[in-house]
Amino acid sequence: MALFGGSRTGDAALAARYKHLLTVAKALTSERDFKRVLAVVMDTIVELTGAERAFVWLGGAEEGRVEVARNFEKENVRKPASKISRSILKQAIDKGEPILTDNASADATFMDSVSIPEMKLRSVLCAPLVLHGKTLGAIYVDHRFQDATFGDEEQALLAEFSGLAAVAIENAQLFSENERQRKRLEELNGRLSREVATQNEEMEAYRQRLRSLKPRDRYKFSYSEVIGNSPAIREVFSILDRVIPTDFPVLLEGESGTGKELIARALHYNGKRSSRGFLTVNCAALTESLLESELFGHVKGSFTGADRTRDGLFQRAHGGTLFLDEIGEMSPSMQTKLLRALQDGEVRKVGSTRVDRVDVRIVSATNSELRKGIKDGTFREDLFYRINVVNIRVPPLRERREDVETLLDHFLTLTCREAGVERKLSAGALRILVAYDWPGNVRELQNEVKRMVALSDDVVRPELLERLRTRGARAGPRSGNGLGGRGLKDIERQAIQETLKVTGGNKAEAAKQLGISRRALYDKLEKYGLK
Repeated sequence: MALFGGSRTGDAALAARYKHLLTVAKALTSERDFKRVLAVVMDTIVELTGAERAFVWLGGAEEGRVEVARNFEKENVRKPASKISRSILKQAIDKGEPILTDNASADATFMDSVSIPEMKLRSVLCAPLVLHGKTLGAIYVDHRFQDATFGDEEQALLAEFSGLAAVAIENAQLFSENERQRKRLEELNGRLSREVATQNEEMEAYRQRLRSLKPRDRYKFSYSEVIGNSPAIREVFSILDRVIPTDFPVLLEGESGTGKELIARALHYNGKRSSRGFLTVNCAALTESLLESELFGHVKGSFTGADRTRDGLFQRAHGGTLFLDEIGEMSPSMQTKLLRALQDGEVRKVGSTRVDRVDVRIVSATNSELRKGIKDGTFREDLFYRINVVNIRVPPLRERREDVETLLDHFLTLTCREAGVERKLSAGALRILVAYDWPGNVRELQNEVKRMVALSDDVVRPELLERLRTRGARAGPRSGNGLGGRGLKDIERQAIQETLKVTGGNKAEAAKQLGISRRALYDKLEKYGLK
C-alpha cells in the first residue's frame, strides 16, 4: 500500500507516516531560519496528506496573510491569497479545530460562500496553528480535482503536525526577532562607542582648555564658536550665562562683523530650545512686503507669484528661536506688525484670516543706535522695550585687542586646513595685524586671513600687509592727542570718503564696511556735505 496519497492506508503505512512526522518534528525544532522552517512545513504537509496545494496562513482570518504556498511539485503558488477559502479558514481559526470537507463546492455548510464555487474547490482540510491557547494562524491544504482526498487519518496527522509546526514557527519568529534585535543592538553599541570616543576626545580637549583658564574665566556654558578671552568678551559670556536659561528677548548691539549672529546661536544652542529650530532673517535685505511674507507666511494667490501656501519664519521657528538681524532697518509699518505678533503671540499669513499661535524666543541685532531712532521717530519706542528686555553689547575688535592673536591663530588654522596648505605669520606681520584697528571687526579679520593664505608663500611677510599699515588708525605720526593733528570729524569724514572710493560709490557696501547702518551713513553724508 502506498505510503502517501489520498487513499486509506493500513496500520504499517500509518506508522510510517508518524515515524516520518517524528523525523520532521526533530528537524523543525532544530531549525532557526524562519523561511526554511516554512519550507519544511510545506513540503511535509504535501507529502503526508497527498494534497495538491498547501498554504501556511499567519494571523487572524481577516487581517492575516498567506506566508507561503506550495503545490505538490514544490513550486510556489502564484497569488495565493486569491486561491484560499476565507470561509473555511475562518471556521478553523474561530473554532480552534480542524475543518474537513470532501467536496467544498457541494457542502451545505458552505452554501453561503460565493468564492468556493468560483474557485471550484473540492477536497479541503484546514487545521489551526495553536500554541499556549493563542492561535497563530492555520495550515490549509486542498485538492481541486479529486473528492475525498483527505480522511480521518490525514485530519489527525494534520492536527498533530499543526501543533509541532506552531512551536517551530513561534521559535523561528522569536529567533528571527532576537537576531534582528541583536544586530540592531550591535549597530547601536558600535555607534555609541564611536560617539563616546568622540565625546571623550572633546571632553579631554575641553578639560585641557579649562585647566589653562583662570577660575574667573570658566563659565557655565560652552561658547566654542565665540573666540576670545579678553575682559570685554568675558563680560559677554557672563551675561550669556545668566540669560540662556530664560526665554527673555535679547537685543544684541554692536558694529557690523563683531559676531552678533554667533552670540545669538550661542543663546539658542546652549538653551532649552536647542532641539527646535534657529531661524534668521536680515530685516535690511528684504522689501517690506517680502519681509512680511518671510516672517508671517502667505496663502496661495495672496499676491503675484504666491503659487502655494507657505509658513513664515514665526511658524517654522515655533518652540525655537528667531534671530532678527538689522532690526533697526525695519520700516515703521513692519514694526507695528511685529509688535502685534510679539504682544499677542499670534501671527496671520498674508491673505489669510486664520490666526496661528506661536511660541518663539526673539533675539534681535542692530548696528545702529535704536534710541536715536526713537528720538527721530524712525523706530517705535514700545517695540524697543519689547525686544530690549536683556541688552548685550558685542564689543568691536579694537576694544578686545587681546583676542586678535587668538583669532588670527584660529582662522589661519581653519583656512589652511580648508585650502590644504601651510602658512605661518612672521613676527613683523603679526605686529601689523595686532596694531590694526579692524573697522570691519572679526569679519574683516577672517577675510584678511583668507587673502593672506591665498597670496602668500609659506610665511606671511609684512610686505603683503602694507595696505593695513597705511590704513591702520594707530599707524603713522601722531600729535600729542594721538590723532595726527586732526579732529574726530576730519577722521570720520576721510574714512567715509575712502570707503566710498574703495566700494565704487556703493553706499550699502560702504555702510557695511564702516560698521554703521545705511540710514546712519546717509545722515553723515548730509552732515559732511558729501552727497
